[in-house]
Amino acid sequence: MKKILLISTLLLIIGCINKTTEIRYYPTDNYVSTDNDEIILLDTTNLNFREITNKLEDHYSNQSNLVVEFDDGSIKKRILPRIYGNGYFKIKNALKIKTDSILIDDGYPISELKQILKRHYTNSGKIPYYSESPYKASIEITIDTSKTGKDLEQVLKTVTRTFDEIKIEIQDSIKLNIIFSYFRQIPPPPPPPKN
Repeated sequence: MKKILLISTLLLIIGCINKTTEIRYYPTDNYVSTDNDEIILLDTTNLNFREITNKLEDHYSNQSNLVVEFDDGSIKKRILPRIYGNGYFKIKNALKIKTDSILIDDGYPISELKQILKRHYTNSGKIPYYSESPYKASIEITIDTSKTGKDLEQVLKTVTRTFDEIKIEIQDSIKLNIIFSYFRQIPPPPPPPKN
């Protein structure tokens, strides 16, 4: 009996060591990484959301890629987030998501994400404030600028899991375009000079 337990334990350990992790890229698995990519591991980064988004702007200016990476079970997920500014993404095609809510219609809790995300991808221009087509659809992540990489990871896990379910259901070659954005505080203008 001891030999059977020992052999079973060894096989389990070997199985865990040899277990391959699937790597999944968003917006598409056709992405080929380059030497210029910078990968931020959300599990271990000390950067907050503002700093990550600012790095993304730097990469956009330098025509290089920033990749945020996290583990979701046996899947290693790598996201190539984008920012507004290149003309490719229009605000009207973006579904805005915060940490715990979806900012469309009168607002929804994040628990309604599957229903709203499916509507967003299958809208095809029927409702004007959802995406014009599944191929123009994007998701804008706007969280508090001080939130950590771990906080961002939780939001991204929710979004990617839900997207993966919807992609299987609608059986289409849709892509998950994710935009990082935060509200920038514009300082008020100085008071007018006194006469």
